[in-house]
Amino acid sequence: GPLLDEVLAGAGPSLQARVGAFRTRHRLPGVAAGLATAEGLRWWHGSGFADMSTGRRPDSRTLFRIASISKTVTATAVMQLRDDGRLRLDDPAVRYLPELARVADPHGPIEDVTIRRLLMHTSGLQGDAPWQDLEHVWMYRPAELLALLDRVRVATPPDADTKYSNLAFELLGVIAERVAERPFTEHVRDTVLDPLAMHDSVWEPDPEQLPRCAVGYDARAHDDRPSEARGFDSLTARADGGLWSTLEDLGRWIGQQLRADPDLDRGPGQVLAGRTLAEMHRPTFVGDAAWTEAQGLCWYGTRTGETILVGHSGGIWGFITNVSFAPAGGVGAIVLLNGIGPAPALSRELVEAVLPALREAADRVEPTAPPPIVPEAWGELLGVYRDAALEGDLVVEWRGGKLVLRVGSDAEATEHELVPTADPLVFTMRGGRPAGEPLAFVRGASGRIESCNAAGYPAARLDLVRVVGKMAGADHDAIREAPSPER
Repeated sequence: GPLLDEVLAGAGPSLQARVGAFRTRHRLPGVAAGLATAEGLRWWHGSGFADMSTGRRPDSRTLFRIASISKTVTATAVMQLRDDGRLRLDDPAVRYLPELARVADPHGPIEDVTIRRLLMHTSGLQGDAPWQDLEHVWMYRPAELLALLDRVRVATPPDADTKYSNLAFELLGVIAERVAERPFTEHVRDTVLDPLAMHDSVWEPDPEQLPRCAVGYDARAHDDRPSEARGFDSLTARADGGLWSTLEDLGRWIGQQLRADPDLDRGPGQVLAGRTLAEMHRPTFVGDAAWTEAQGLCWYGTRTGETILVGHSGGIWGFITNVSFAPAGGVGAIVLLNGIGPAPALSRELVEAVLPALREAADRVEPTAPPPIVPEAWGELLGVYRDAALEGDLVVEWRGGKLVLRVGSDAEATEHELVPTADPLVFTMRGGRPAGEPLAFVRGASGRIESCNAAGYPAARLDLVRVVGKMAGADHDAIREAPSPER
C-alpha cells in the first residue's frame, strides 16, 4: 500500500497522460482506468466522456457493462460450492443439468463435459447459445436456454484445446443456482458481491445508479461521434456477461485476487480461501506455442517478456473491459471503455509502468523489527541433509518467519514451507512436487537429529563445525561440513 502511494505520487501525471494518449489514439468516447492493490483501488483517472450527449465525464463510480469479467464472479461462486463440498470440479455437468443429455456430442459421452472443463473453456462446447436464423445474435434467459439444448453440440473434443464458450458459463450459472437451491443472482449477491462491498456490481442498475451508467458506443465509422450501441436484457447473459460495475468495485475485486495467500482462510473480507484463489489463477492449459497465454479456472494468464499478468477481459455491444494483475508485484489494473478498443493493452501498459518503481521502492524499505527467532523446538532441525545416492542436499532453514525446506542448488533451489503435524518430528511439505507429502526427522540413540526422510527419500544430516584458527596473524573463522560424530 504505502509503496504504491509513493510511486503514484511521482507517476500520477505520466499515468494520466498514458490514459489520455490511449483514448486519443483509438478515438474512444471515454476511458476509466485505475490501479489497485490488496487494499483496493489506489489510483484512477477518467478521460473523455461517459455520455457524449451531455458531456458527463467518467469517474471511479461510473457504471460500465463489464461483460465477460462477470465470468470471474460466477466462477468464484462455483468454487465456493466446491470448497463447501456441495460439488466436485470433475463431476459431469449432466449430473446437475440432466437437460445436457440432449446435447449432441460426436466426440464421446456427454459425461466428458465436466464442471472443471466448463470453467477452463476446455469442454469443447460451442461458443454461444443456439441460433435460429442467420440475421440475429440470439440470447436467452436460462429457462428458455435449457429448452433449446437439443440445438447445442460439443464442437471439439474435450481438452483438445481451449475453446472459449459463453454458453458454458451460462450453464455454470444454472448449476450454481441448483446446487445452492436459490436464484443465481441472489446467491451471488449474498456470497460474493455484498461481502466485498461491491454494491455497484449489478445486473440491473437501480434508480440511483442509472444516472451514473456510461453510455456504450459502437465502433467509429467515418464520424467522430459514434452511434450508441444496442441495449440488451442483462439476464440473458447473467452468468457469463451480464454485470455492470465500477472502478471502485473492480478495485475491490482485484484486491481480493491479490489475497491468494495459502494461510488466508475464507471469512470476513475473504470470499475464497487464499489457496483456492491461487488454484484459480494457476496457468493450467498453455494456449499457444509461444507460451504467452495460459488458461486457468476461468482466469487466464498472459506473458510478455518477464511480466506475467493474470486477468480477464470483457466485450459486449458498446463496451470493452479488462482487469489484469501481477501476483508477484501485488498490483493490478482496471480499464473500462464505453467504446471499442484494446483494453488489455492499456491494462498491461499501466501495470508495467509502475512495476519497476515498486520493486525499487521495496528494495529501499528498511525492516521495522528484527527477524523472528526460530521456535526452540525447531532449532535442532535446522541444517543440511544429504542424499548420498542422488548427490543432492536438502536444507532446512528458518526463513521469513517460517520453517522451510530448500531443495537443489542456490540458483535453482525450490522452497517448500514445512507445516507442523501432531507429531513434532513430522511436517507436511507445501508447494511443488512434494506438496502434501511428509518430511520426517529421525532422532538417533544420542538424542540428536541424525537424518530425515522426504516423501520416501532418506538423507543424512551434515554438521556445520566452526573451526577457529590463525591465518597470517589474524583470527579466521572457517566453516566446514562434517558428518555427525554420533553416526
